[in-house]
Amino acid sequence: MELDKFDRLIVESLHHNARLSGAELARRVNLSAPAVAERLHKLERAGVIRGYQAVLDPEALGSPIQCLIELTLARADYLHAQNTLAGLPELLECHRVTGDACMVLKAAVRSMSHLQALIERLSSLGSTKTSIILSSPFSGRMPPWPDAG
Repeated sequence: MELDKFDRLIVESLHHNARLSGAELARRVNLSAPAVAERLHKLERAGVIRGYQAVLDPEALGSPIQCLIELTLARADYLHAQNTLAGLPELLECHRVTGDACMVLKAAVRSMSHLQALIERLSSLGSTKTSIILSSPFSGRMPPWPDAG
């Protein structure tokens, strides 16, 4: 889908604040509210905008330890692994990757003993390598536009 400057402004504005009202979004991109609503529907139908969500702070929700876990499956049963992983609420993200590991998981846990228990559960699927996240200087960035180089 080709995005013009108005589509890009809409996407950028919503990326920074998905709670903008239709009227405020229209004001920011200098279009009428009905025109913005039509463009939003087009962007949603095309899959450019897949949804709207709140960005939550795991620490404020009682899980101050975040980590990345590389999981190398003992057997190449990705469907079983994905179904098992989907049932673990500590896992915030799951990525199938290239390289030595099969998957990279992002987890948030309450304590080191909670992390140990999670790793023990993951060991039924294969071997793990865990890195504790000390800080995240940035996250949730918007991908560059195709013509941005």
